[in-house]
Amino acid sequence: MNILELTNITKKFPESQLPAVNDFNIEVIKGEIVALLGESGCGKTTILRMIAGFEIPDMGQIKLNNEIVSGNGIFREPQKRRVGIVFQDYALFPHKTVWENITFGLFRLPKEVAREKATKIITLSGLQGLEKRYPHQLSGGQKQRVALARAMAPEPELILFDEPFSNIDSMRKHQMREDIREIIKKTEATAIFVTHDTRDVMTIADKVSVLRQGKLMQTDTPENIYNYPANAYVADFFGKTNYIKAKISEDGYETPMGMIKTNAPLPASIDNVLLSIRPEEFTIKSEGHNCFCGSIVKEKFMGEYKELTCKVENPSGEPTEIVIYTSPTVDCSSEKCYFKPNEGKINILNDE
Repeated sequence: MNILELTNITKKFPESQLPAVNDFNIEVIKGEIVALLGESGCGKTTILRMIAGFEIPDMGQIKLNNEIVSGNGIFREPQKRRVGIVFQDYALFPHKTVWENITFGLFRLPKEVAREKATKIITLSGLQGLEKRYPHQLSGGQKQRVALARAMAPEPELILFDEPFSNIDSMRKHQMREDIREIIKKTEATAIFVTHDTRDVMTIADKVSVLRQGKLMQTDTPENIYNYPANAYVADFFGKTNYIKAKISEDGYETPMGMIKTNAPLPASIDNVLLSIRPEEFTIKSEGHNCFCGSIVKEKFMGEYKELTCKVENPSGEPTEIVIYTSPTVDCSSEKCYFKPNEGKINILNDE
């Protein structure tokens, strides 16, 4: 069941020549955690604000629980959308305790019902013992939990996060990511968060939409987007990759460094393609049978892995440089490196 549907959403601000959001579409299933990923100014926060009702789309339609809340001449006010929001700066009331902050949105409920809901979310959020503290007495991570608990206490249909980890130091981010995902999943909530950090996406999200200058580049699971990015922009956003120009042949891909053989189905409608192969998708071989041979021109010890830069000579043009991640224990004392790409992780990009 879809909790949220955005169809052909477009938003342009008067001071800008280009739309902040251009024909954006997404469907969010109940219980999903969805990330909107992109650089600053790509439109992700504008999308969040339109879902909340703080901005009105110029075109398109927004549905919550299969009911139109924006579009077709309809606009439902923010307070009537049953959407919870966790702001980037937490927006906690400084003069109220943790308990008072969390129960703020429950004032319409009978006292016993409000107490029961607040106690439940405090327990789930790991805030027991902090109920009487004020925001200035809390750490950044504790403030984040209070903001999340306050948003979830009224049991909204959807929870929105605006850069949820930007104010948390890097030492605590990893644990906070895992904690927030666990809290959301335990409460069976549906959530959307905006971020520019792929580590947030990998840890928390079930699905991610990558945006660039207001346009949707790709929507899929984090794993699929990492392994099978639609284009070079998406590939680069998720880390290093090797770009190799190739021609389609009966046996596989003809590249400047030689033939990459494959048994996978090949597109019949195009001849020239751009391949993307992640550095970890190469296997180092001890000899050169059915492998490429490169000269190791650079070696970096990265802790969990070694990064090798290998130059493969090309008789008809410039040599090709390939970046390979391998075990930190691999002996790279030889000047030569034999390697082979893992067939299942060779991706064809949509870039022309």
